[in-house]
Amino acid sequence: MAEDYQQLKERLVKLEDEQLIEMMLAPPGEYRQDALDIASAELKWRGVEIPKPEQAEEQAGLRVSANPLSAIRAGQVREAVAPNTCVFCGGRLRAGTLVAEKELTVVFSDNREERFVNVNACTQCGNISLVADFETDVKE
Repeated sequence: MAEDYQQLKERLVKLEDEQLIEMMLAPPGEYRQDALDIASAELKWRGVEIPKPEQAEEQAGLRVSANPLSAIRAGQVREAVAPNTCVFCGGRLRAGTLVAEKELTVVFSDNREERFVNVNACTQCGNISLVADFETDVKE
């Protein structure tokens, strides 16, 4: 156990300030408490102030192009990134269809609704995002 803690600490102290701050501002349950304690102590040792969650949300909107992962976690991607633009690198997205037996679908567990799944692929970095098609009915 102590060895695991030491390995975690060694890994976390190598992270940049921004990465440690993102950990501290992540939703509850995303990181173990011991990891958060290490990150907090490291930021204090470095003299870095941890912004309050409302400050982080305001700044995330201004930093979307610099750090899109922060925007994704803050839920601001739809407002901050132009349609058909990769949230990771800003490249152009290209639409396509994933091919399964016929077409790829998702079945929602709450009401057994089935919908097609569409895919967007960035032409620069290759990032892929999946989107449920709520407009087209799936025929059985």
